[in-house]
Amino acid sequence: MLLAISMAACVSTFAVPSSAKSSSSSFLFSAEAEALLNSGWWGNFSLANRCSLKGITCNRAGSVVRVEVHSYGTLSNMNWSSLPNLECLDLSNDDSPYLTGAIPGEIGTLPNLTHLDLSYNYLGGVLPATLGNLTQLVHLNLSWNYIGGAIPSSISTLSKLTHVHLDLSENNFLQGVLTPTLGNLTQLVHLNLAMNFIGGAIPSSISTLTKLTHLDLSENNFLQGPIPSSIGNLRTLIQLNLKANNLIGSIPLEIGNLKNIEQMDMSYNMLKGSIPSSIGHLSNLTSLYLRSNQLTGSIPLSICQLSSLAVVDMGHNNLHGPIPREIGNLSSLTKFALDRNDIVGTIPNELADLHLLEYLDLSQNNLSGKIPETVMITDVLDSRLLPPTNPIVAGDIVLVATMAFACLHPKPKSRPSMLRLSQEFLSRRKALAVPLHTVPLLNLWNRKMDFVHQSNEQVISAQV
Repeated sequence: MLLAISMAACVSTFAVPSSAKSSSSSFLFSAEAEALLNSGWWGNFSLANRCSLKGITCNRAGSVVRVEVHSYGTLSNMNWSSLPNLECLDLSNDDSPYLTGAIPGEIGTLPNLTHLDLSYNYLGGVLPATLGNLTQLVHLNLSWNYIGGAIPSSISTLSKLTHVHLDLSENNFLQGVLTPTLGNLTQLVHLNLAMNFIGGAIPSSISTLTKLTHLDLSENNFLQGPIPSSIGNLRTLIQLNLKANNLIGSIPLEIGNLKNIEQMDMSYNMLKGSIPSSIGHLSNLTSLYLRSNQLTGSIPLSICQLSSLAVVDMGHNNLHGPIPREIGNLSSLTKFALDRNDIVGTIPNELADLHLLEYLDLSQNNLSGKIPETVMITDVLDSRLLPPTNPIVAGDIVLVATMAFACLHPKPKSRPSMLRLSQEFLSRRKALAVPLHTVPLLNLWNRKMDFVHQSNEQVISAQV
């Protein structure tokens, strides 16, 4: 009986009256509304209508859990500690006006935050160390700002970053090095630190990020040292971009372990040695960029097994030896660049088997022979009509096709206006100097049709 009385006394002492709970909730809701009002992002509003504001989501209890708005001003006007239940904060911008100022350290007082996106603003200053307090954070995107300084080591404690991004790219001022503690973020799927001033070497601890599908460390300029062989442990990797750094050494053989890789870019570095034959194991590879390195050796025959390859750019290296005839097996190839190497031998006729090829550059090598012509303009004309025999009409077709390709080219030097098109057509109607069936579409795509007058005749000569 004494025990029952004692237990009852404890319950009586610690039980919270419903009126007290109601008072606590009212205080919280009032504080949330006042914080939103002081931010200035919604103008004046009734405090009772805070959950009806654009971009605001409340839970069933009436507490703010999501803020998703195109904001302006600064982050410092918001009392972040008044939003303890906030789970998602998305203030990303794709149009003006933008957020300015620094990221306040108080943003680290949001214990339930799982999603933080402040991308595409004009935020400056440095990353506050208090970001490490956001232990529930899953998504962090601070890209396209002007944030400087080093990446705080406290970020490596955010072990729940998963399925989405740790994206600090294109801030242009982020500095420091990638510490080995980066390997603590074992749930990461997307890591993008591109276009900053990050230095030092790629830590071998990156091998622990075994769920990573996208890794972009490109254009940091100060990122140096070799590519660690442990990168071969990232077997879920789909995209690897190490472009435009100061990476040295050779491409590790372990690169062949990345069986899921589709896009690989190691161009514009100082990599040496030969291209490992293990690249031939990457059966899903669609694009391979190795341009502007110091690579030597021959083109690995194993590359010719990669039937999914659409783009191969090995230009501006020190590669030697012949172009393997098996290159004709790459039926998906649309771009093939080997310019500025020491490639020797004859140009293989098998290049004619690459029916999807749109861009081919074999210049500045020691090759002999003629580039085989592939798809001709007559191959794409309506087969129900006979090809024109009138050289003036043939010239019109070539001119129109060349202008059409100029409009369709993904990286044009310029796009002709309708006025320019009409002027070109009226002023440059000429006879075609060669048979229409000898004009390859590749020449029209690369604008290698030279429209010129020859003596007193109005002709178009095809520079093949």
